[in-house]
Amino acid sequence: MGSYDLKRLEIAIQYIRRMSEGKNPVTNRPAPDNEVLTNMNVHRCLKFIDEVLTDVQKSGGTVGMVSQRAHKQSVSEVFPYDALAQYQYLQDQQISYFLKQLEEYLPEGQKMPVPATTITLWMRENGYLEKKVINDTGKENSVPTRKGEELGLYMEKSGIYPNEYYRVYYNEKAQRFIIENFRRILTESEAIRERNRQEKKKEGSPRSARQSGGADRHKTGNVTAPGRTGNQAIYGNPNRASEAPLPEDFAASEPAPVEDLPQEYYDMLRDGWDSADGGAPW
Repeated sequence: MGSYDLKRLEIAIQYIRRMSEGKNPVTNRPAPDNEVLTNMNVHRCLKFIDEVLTDVQKSGGTVGMVSQRAHKQSVSEVFPYDALAQYQYLQDQQISYFLKQLEEYLPEGQKMPVPATTITLWMRENGYLEKKVINDTGKENSVPTRKGEELGLYMEKSGIYPNEYYRVYYNEKAQRFIIENFRRILTESEAIRERNRQEKKKEGSPRSARQSGGADRHKTGNVTAPGRTGNQAIYGNPNRASEAPLPEDFAASEPAPVEDLPQEYYDMLRDGWDSADGGAPW
């Protein structure tokens, strides 16, 4: 970022403009035949410089990279809330069908830009819904809390065994609550989603570090018996350690857990054992 003296900039623009017209920049008189000033490419170059300097002049003599991303308006900023004044209660509905009804009140051709998950996310965050495994289906479901039931949420079972599930319905009181708090719901849902994204980013970094550390251990941390190398690495059952070579990609595979064994075992591995032992170190 830099700035230039506007007076000198004005004179520079004047000189460039005169030269682009084939004139003496100082006297402003037609210049004699000159292969430079009469060259068409030079004229175009000077014209371009004239445009650049003029823009710098308009910006007050300041030049530099100025990052000005256009602000992308969120749904909460552009939603036509006034259209919801047309709402009329029809029947108790699931939230997705309720939003479909509200779409009918939007300007012609406009689709409902709010998914059902935006509403349910806010309802859970504010204690009206919770995720819970229901005993008779064994499946996790969004269910109304006591607070949600007082608002007008209730459940009904649907589907055929063994694919039964519960649907959450909003009665008239609950629907009017959504209408009256629509702006708040959209605005706060956006903040909730952003917070969740930031939390996931924070959780991702340590996980990546652990994964990286694990990869390094696979490369350098093969577990071997004392005094032995190569394919005699302990993998799984020690009795079968010498029966077959390990796969070539063993270093890249997940190592099996090695049990804590008595010290006598490692002494035998180091010193060897008699064949009369039946090939077993204990």
